[in-house]
Amino acid sequence: MDSNNKARIKELMVRSITSGMLTPEEEHELNSWLALDLKNQQEHDDLVAVKRLFENKGTKKPDTDAAWRKVKQQLVEAPVHLLIPKKSFSFLNYAASILLVVAVGLVIYTTIIKDQKQNLTAQIIHPGGNRAELVLPDGKRVSLQNRATIDISGGENLPVATNNGKMLVYNTNSGQEGYHKLIVPDGGQYEIILPDKTHVWVNSGSELTYRVDFSHAAIREVKLTGEAYFKVAKDKKHPFIVKTDHMDVEAVGTAFNVLAYKGTGYAEATLVEGIVNVSDKQGNKQRMLAGSKIRIGSQKPSILPALKPTALIYSDYAWKDGVFVFDNMPLEQIAERFSRWYNIKVVFTNAEAKALRFTGSIEKNNTLNTLLKLIGTSTNVKFEIRNETLYITKS
Repeated sequence: MDSNNKARIKELMVRSITSGMLTPEEEHELNSWLALDLKNQQEHDDLVAVKRLFENKGTKKPDTDAAWRKVKQQLVEAPVHLLIPKKSFSFLNYAASILLVVAVGLVIYTTIIKDQKQNLTAQIIHPGGNRAELVLPDGKRVSLQNRATIDISGGENLPVATNNGKMLVYNTNSGQEGYHKLIVPDGGQYEIILPDKTHVWVNSGSELTYRVDFSHAAIREVKLTGEAYFKVAKDKKHPFIVKTDHMDVEAVGTAFNVLAYKGTGYAEATLVEGIVNVSDKQGNKQRMLAGSKIRIGSQKPSILPALKPTALIYSDYAWKDGVFVFDNMPLEQIAERFSRWYNIKVVFTNAEAKALRFTGSIEKNNTLNTLLKLIGTSTNVKFEIRNETLYITKS
């Protein structure tokens, strides 16, 4: 494709994503180009991801001055002329960022992508999906992902639970006893409706253990390793308790997120709705109110930290809605989330890279490559993927 045709396609792509104003003939021209090569579709998806980055309401407004200085510098180095549509457009909460979004999108597929190709190999790292395994009381393992509805038989021909490849749903009176364990591997996620109708979203690299006769227990108790979001069914007579290595979270009917991965040395609880009581392993108890967050570590297990309400707690549980939300988050913490969701090893080649911070949001169904390109537009860092390992370097 010659330079004039390339400029024409780029102009159509930006205009379709920003203003949406294309004639039927122009839409056909753009769609034909997208269908020619998967790389063409990837460039289009990258630009869509940038637009969505600035649409999210749950994050801080980006530093547009700093970003625009970087954009201008790269536009000078690699100028491309575009036809800007006459009709203006706006994004949620970011009307002042119109020019920035178009410019960043332009840079992504003209210069940023070109630069990143020197640091990212041709290996594409795809996102995780609905993957889980169920361990039954007799030790039998049942694979749940990518399956048609299955029945786990109980007494009197009543199924204990049914599964549709995304969610495992238990019946209230199945006639079976014992414990089940839901194992969600790295690169996976799964939903479960417990026998008492409590809805749980289980994140990558997590295990949830619970009783099959859950709804008849005096205390509704589950054991969590990893991360899960709980929307607890109301039952004042039967408290709901999430037990972790560092703390227990007790609720009656509320919604909260618990993070308790092995090896981290701490557990966190983020309360979205209602009231919960949090206890450490020494029996000290702290009441949490909606909008607050607590962390309990192993260094001082007998002391519960003070609670500070925050308006930015969505970033702690946005994962269940299929979104990564980062609010001035250190790259080391971001890399931990990427490692679990994309099932990839992460190596920092220098310590300075771990402290770099990033603010933004993007849908989890994007490839890892797309996320890294977005982070690279505002953070002075280089990424390289080799043999399913991500190497991160502060440049």
